[in-house]
Amino acid sequence: MAGSPKSLSVSEAAALCGVGRTTVGYWIRSKKLHASRVGRNYTIPVSDLLFFLKSSGQQIPPGLQAENCSGPIFKSFQNCWQYWSGSEHGLKCHGCIAFKNQLQTCFTVKDSGLMGCSDCSACRYYHETYLHRLQFVYQIDLPAAVFKDLYMWVGNSHCADICSVQQEDLVGMGIDKIVHADSLPKVIEAIRKLALGEPEIKEDCIIWIKNDRQSPREIRVSVYPLREPAMAFLVLGVPMNPR
Repeated sequence: MAGSPKSLSVSEAAALCGVGRTTVGYWIRSKKLHASRVGRNYTIPVSDLLFFLKSSGQQIPPGLQAENCSGPIFKSFQNCWQYWSGSEHGLKCHGCIAFKNQLQTCFTVKDSGLMGCSDCSACRYYHETYLHRLQFVYQIDLPAAVFKDLYMWVGNSHCADICSVQQEDLVGMGIDKIVHADSLPKVIEAIRKLALGEPEIKEDCIIWIKNDRQSPREIRVSVYPLREPAMAFLVLGVPMNPR
């Protein structure tokens, strides 16, 4: 596609897909295809059109073949209240702390008691917006998690086991609930340096993890920066002997 635009009008999307404007309008109204409203018109991110076509088993038009269709395709980011707008679920949003504080990662305040919803691990918004990008951790046969700032975004079953929590509880859990107090200053300092672009990431770092079933667990961790999501980190752990 000449110029590789990042967004399309309804007419442009319809022409590329070989369908009528009303068909594209239906995709948008039924929430199958994300689009942003600008005045009376809709703007469709190319990434969302690709995501919709690929996930619904439709052929990628030749005009979009120049885009990256071979690897994973992610939907463009929406805040949770934008995602739920117009739905019954969206009626809860205006009383939610995530909306009031315009938080991008709503699941990081799930323990506040001030959210309009609760079960993040079963939330369609979380699955489509975040987990779709991060579910590779489920394929790792070591305790693995993705962190950003001071919160976990996802963790696999091995990670849940070493922390003695349910896997669904890992979503949005703060590191203060996972890392033992003896190791917390070290971990916070490491996160601060990584966020500032520290050129080298120290591997083979030993920290202590809380565990309600037994004494704190000693693990050897390695940290790797991710390109997607930006400023997030994959943490891999190798359990050592109990304290």
